[in-house]
Amino acid sequence: MRAGSTWQWRKQAAILVLGFVSLGGISLSRPGRHFLYSARNFVQCYQALEEAGVPAGFLERVVFSLVLASADSPGPARSNATAMSSS
Repeated sequence: MRAGSTWQWRKQAAILVLGFVSLGGISLSRPGRHFLYSARNFVQCYQALEEAGVPAGFLERVVFSLVLASADSPGPARSNATAMSSS
């Protein structure tokens, strides 16, 4: 194994570990959970629009997906209400 390929492997492993640590930290915070929920919701809306055969371009699908995802995402009032009702 050459020294250059070992260095490349270590760099990729460090980036991967840093990514997992960052995702772990993001998913523990309330804004991070909200972001992950919204991102997943956006992807689901975009895929649903694509599968439904909606005659729209890429940017129109992105805008429609953002609107649909934000309408379904829990806002601060809704997320506080669910936190209070679950405790």
